[in-house]
Amino acid sequence: MIMKMSKTIILLTVLFFVSTGIINGQKKQQSFEPGEIWPDNKRVHINAHGGGILKLNDTYYWYGEHKIEGDAGNKAMVGVHCYSSRDLYNWKDEGIALSVSQDTKSEIVQGCVIERPKVIFNQKTKKFVMWFHLELKDMGYKAAKTGLALADSPTGPFQYIKSVNPNAGQWPVNFSEEQKTKQFPDKLKPWSDEWKKAMLQ
Repeated sequence: MIMKMSKTIILLTVLFFVSTGIINGQKKQQSFEPGEIWPDNKRVHINAHGGGILKLNDTYYWYGEHKIEGDAGNKAMVGVHCYSSRDLYNWKDEGIALSVSQDTKSEIVQGCVIERPKVIFNQKTKKFVMWFHLELKDMGYKAAKTGLALADSPTGPFQYIKSVNPNAGQWPVNFSEEQKTKQFPDKLKPWSDEWKKAMLQ
């Protein structure tokens, strides 16, 4: 009788922890607060800046820039981070989906700029396609391109394919002739006060 009660108590305890979302000492989140730390399943702050989300069946995948501290954080030093979730509150760290390269000849060598990654699923090829803004290392907007990478799984690893300049030579709708011929200062430090002032003139 005592043995049966003990088993019942153990079973009820397990069910309690599962139902309340407390697993390995971690309680599932029911909300998040802007400006507050939003931890992943490892209790580490989610690191996926400028992100995009892909929904596949009942799972959401969040792709974003993995940032590091300091000025170097403005460049791609790690790559594109991926997280998965079924409720948009609790995110599992899936690791780095697209890693920067150590090959100095690669367009995505460490120190380039990779921003705003977005992933779609190509029904025809059955591949996951990642698009992102790419600036070649130390070249800024002079070498701004659209990067392309492919993977067999939504969590990667994605393989870098190439970069392109889509619609090259085609101006946005309603661009004036003055805007098309505007000369931008090359010698000013990007995002400095002098640079911003010149951009607005």
